[in-house]
Amino acid sequence: MGPLEITGTARLFLGLVTGILFGFILQKGQVTKYQKIVSFFRWSDLTVQKVMFAGILSGMVGVYALHEFGLVNLHIKPTLLGTNILGGLIFGAGMLLRASDPAHVSQPSVKAA
Repeated sequence: MGPLEITGTARLFLGLVTGILFGFILQKGQVTKYQKIVSFFRWSDLTVQKVMFAGILSGMVGVYALHEFGLVNLHIKPTLLGTNILGGLIFGAGMLLRASDPAHVSQPSVKAA
């Protein structure tokens, strides 16, 4: 445990606030729109790729910066390549079948005329 250990109600509240901010950013970037997600698979609009890359990059830099400053301790587990590939294939197949990601299953995949 590092010095930034948050427990109890504060941890739940921080998770709620983080989730709301994350959803707000996705909405403002229009990443949750059906057409953007379809364009993601057709490689005709790179908005989703840019947002995903920015999120991954900022997360990597943030986690390792916190680790370098001694604010968190990392417990890195060994990679199980086969299970990672299988999980990625299942997730990708689900996204293709639904034409969106699991966070937005309440949105209809077919627009009414």
